[in-house]
Amino acid sequence: MKLFLRYGLILLALLVWTRYSLPARYGLQFPRSPGPVFDSQVRAVYTKELNQIKPDAILLGDSTLQAGVDAPELARLTGKSVLSAPIPGSASALWYLVLKNNIVDASFHPRYVIVISRDSILTAPGYRVQGSYFSLLDEYAAHNEPILLQRSFLSLMNPLDRLADQFVPLYGARFQSRKELDGLVRYAVPGWMGCDSTCTDTAMRETFGAADLEPGQLRDAVAAAERSLYAPSQLDFPAQVNRSYLPEMIRLTKAHDIQLIVVRIKTRASGMGDIESQALKNYISNLSAYLRENQVPFLDFGTDPRLKDEYFMDSIHLNEAGQKVFTQILGEALRQILK
Repeated sequence: MKLFLRYGLILLALLVWTRYSLPARYGLQFPRSPGPVFDSQVRAVYTKELNQIKPDAILLGDSTLQAGVDAPELARLTGKSVLSAPIPGSASALWYLVLKNNIVDASFHPRYVIVISRDSILTAPGYRVQGSYFSLLDEYAAHNEPILLQRSFLSLMNPLDRLADQFVPLYGARFQSRKELDGLVRYAVPGWMGCDSTCTDTAMRETFGAADLEPGQLRDAVAAAERSLYAPSQLDFPAQVNRSYLPEMIRLTKAHDIQLIVVRIKTRASGMGDIESQALKNYISNLSAYLRENQVPFLDFGTDPRLKDEYFMDSIHLNEAGQKVFTQILGEALRQILK
């Protein structure tokens, strides 16, 4: 009983202290509207590159783009200038933000935006938005992002989550607190040793990059992270599409006279097995029909036999040999579209 009472008093003291300290520290007011608060700064790296390079096409995707496509070789194969924008750890929410706040905002618009996706990721608005992924989102989000807020956060919260987010600072400021703690853990000690944030990021990427991890552990980690993309609810395309960013990405590109092209890259994680599940086949069929109705070319290499198992370094990333093969395949297909 005494232990429980002591715990209760400590918890009460913590709640009282955070009730006043966290709102002041992060500029928040409680009660407040539920959902994360984005800062007003937008990272405009691709806006600057578009204005400087003026490419015909920009490639948008995550680490599978980085590992799978040789942009200079693709440019040679297609005869079009290409800017590659791979963002490791990104997903559809971040691609939407880059399109909205970087590509569309540039004074120069490419003729084509080519999204390198896999399986159901284009209609998974809640994928890779929490935890450390939130910091990445915040870099490209404006202060006011109602579509992002609704589709990636509010729609996934239950009533208790919303109440805690509105009235309990310790819960409501969790994104800001985690971002600060992550930064402290990641950069403080290296900073004392003369390694700034850029130096630290480079070292972390090289240390924990796919090539430096034990293959078995890497496969298990990737498979676990990908599992949500193959849940039955996620593979229900008609139920998911209007909750996703895909309609908005199509609207934005059409409004600015940009041709959106969707590419499905092959993985070994499809359906979490070697054989593509019927649910995934139905999903891809529905996705293909939807894109066709909206005049969006869809290049589906998800079952291409030319991308053999030996071309993968793990369940989703191509190795160097695989990159050469896929770049050649993609270049041949894009030549028919990039005119």
